[in-house]
This record gives sequence, structure tokens and C-alpha cells, in this order.
Amino acid sequence: MREISIPLLFYCVLFGQTDRWTESLNYHAYFSGIHVAEAELKISEQQIGGKNSVIHILYQAKTISVTDYIFPINDKINIDVDSKTWTPISVKKVVREGKYKHDSFTQFLPEENIFIYKKDTISYAHPVHDPYSLIYLFRKKTLSPGNKFQLNTIDGRKITQLQFDVSSIETIRVPAGEFDALKVTPKRTDGKPFKNAGQLTIWYSTEIDKLPVKISIKLKFGSLNLELANVD
Repeated sequence: MREISIPLLFYCVLFGQTDRWTESLNYHAYFSGIHVAEAELKISEQQIGGKNSVIHILYQAKTISVTDYIFPINDKINIDVDSKTWTPISVKKVVREGKYKHDSFTQFLPEENIFIYKKDTISYAHPVHDPYSLIYLFRKKTLSPGNKFQLNTIDGRKITQLQFDVSSIETIRVPAGEFDALKVTPKRTDGKPFKNAGQLTIWYSTEIDKLPVKISIKLKFGSLNLELANVD
């Protein structure tokens, strides 16, 4: 069952009829059940010269109210991906989580099978995917309970093969309304546990738009749960 505002319903109808990737998803972010931050996922498609179009993804999160003084979060991640392969062209990260700071820029050269991370040139086997671009890639796939997808993901210098399992339908209540949703959960194919930040678990609405209504992001200090508030 889905309770949803008229503007969001109107958007969903439009989304189902077009393949235009321009939207902003706004989330309330919770840590241990407390509303601590606001987050945004924004996507737009641009034509670069006579080449294939490039999809730009922006993820940003910032703490609110007194939380900004106790444990400030101010993250901004910009990702450019190829619109045909959904593989990254570049990733720029500016991460501020408490005392933890991370700044990096990664440039991918798939025709040479290398990527440049900070000042290091690293060889890799194409294709790989950035975790945040996967949020949109799964929206283009058929999601059914029991489906499994194997993909190589990249975080900094490290490439990891993951299997994403689609679970049975469950009801999710978020600020945007009530949704029937499918949970997509990652696990390492080598059986090892996750050690680093960046692990994403995503709940997608079962309707044609496949809205990512809830996202659990593993950070350095724990998990930040994003719950969809509205769509622009």
C-alpha cells in the first residue's frame, strides 16, 4: 500500500512514461533512530560535444541542528558516468565526518585499463561501478525476489566483487509515504566481511519508478539510514 502526495504521484506518472534522467531525491537521514542530517541524491544527463551523453550524480549530506556541533557530517560526492555502460568517468569526494576527513579525485581511462586515484595510476579490468551510481543502475534492471547480480565495485584504490541479492517484498514507511519495497543487499563473493565504509543496502519501491525509498549507508562511525522525504 502506498500513501503519497499529489506532486510525487504526478512525478511517478511522468517517470514511467519517459527515460529522462533529471531528478532530485531528498532524504531525512537517521542515526540510531534520531534525525541527524538531510541528504540529497541528484542526477542529470548532459551531452558532451558529439560524444555519448554523460550522467552526473551528486550525493551530499549535512547534519542539522545541534548534531552539527556534536558530530558534524558534511559529505559531497560528484560522479560522472557513461550513459551507456553506467561505469564511472570520474569521482570526486569531499568527506567530513567528525574528525575524519577525506578528499580525493579519481579519473578512469577504460580504453587503457587504468584509473588515476590521487597521484597513483592503477590498472584494472573493465567494467567497475561506483556504489552511488548503482542506486540508479538497479532502477533500470528487473528486480524480483530471488534475483542476484554480480558486479565489481570500486572505492578508492580497492575493487571488490559483490553479489547483490533481492529479497522478498516488505512494507516500508518513510516521510514520503508507505511503500511496498524490495531490499537489495550486497555481500562479498569471497566470503569476507565488509571492513570499509561505503556499503549500501537499498529498498526500491515495487512500482514502475523503482524509487530508492530507503538507503542504509555504512560510514566510518556506523550506519546512516536515508529515508525518502520528497522528489523534485
